Amino acid sequence: MKSRFIAAMDLLQEEASRKELTLLRVFQILGEEGHAVLILFLCLPFVQPIPIPGLSTPLGFLVAVVAFFLYRNQTPWLPKKFENLKISSEVLLKVSEVAERIWKYASKIIKPRLEFLHDYWAFRLLNLIVFIANAALLSLPLPIPFSNTVPVVAIILSAIGHMEKDGVFILFSYLWCLIVASFFATIAMGAIHFT
Repeated sequence: MKSRFIAAMDLLQEEASRKELTLLRVFQILGEEGHAVLILFLCLPFVQPIPIPGLSTPLGFLVAVVAFFLYRNQTPWLPKKFENLKISSEVLLKVSEVAERIWKYASKIIKPRLEFLHDYWAFRLLNLIVFIANAALLSLPLPIPFSNTVPVVAIILSAIGHMEKDGVFILFSYLWCLIVASFFATIAMGAIHFT
């Protein structure tokens, strides 16, 4: 059976091959497959070390918004000012193709396990905190290599865990948060030292 993620990417590619899509349409396509798929897609541009000027703040905000609706088990909502934002077909096709290639390898080790980390309300709340805290760090417009990538890894691990009910990936997201905290604490201490 085709995974939800691959099904969503195929649908996105089908529409993007015909025309440029608005962010609202991307939300509609990927939202049908679930919040976690949408969060993964929003994070994909940051899986590389160089920060992308002007992109991390709005996408970090959107990740936090989608995570909140994931926690509430409600349909993802998009603020009106972002609805008509156009995304080129070239970008959508490239990102979705790369995502599919990565997923084909990752899916070999992903499976439902330790499901209480996904289902139990206390862990759902903790997972929301992981999403929002890392989305806030992603939103910081820092011109520092890996400043987007480090928090995005925690978001991606948690999103995969939610999408496939894989508690091991959720657990990895908790552990990765220690790396996130160390990374940004080092940046903060450096900034204090040089001011």
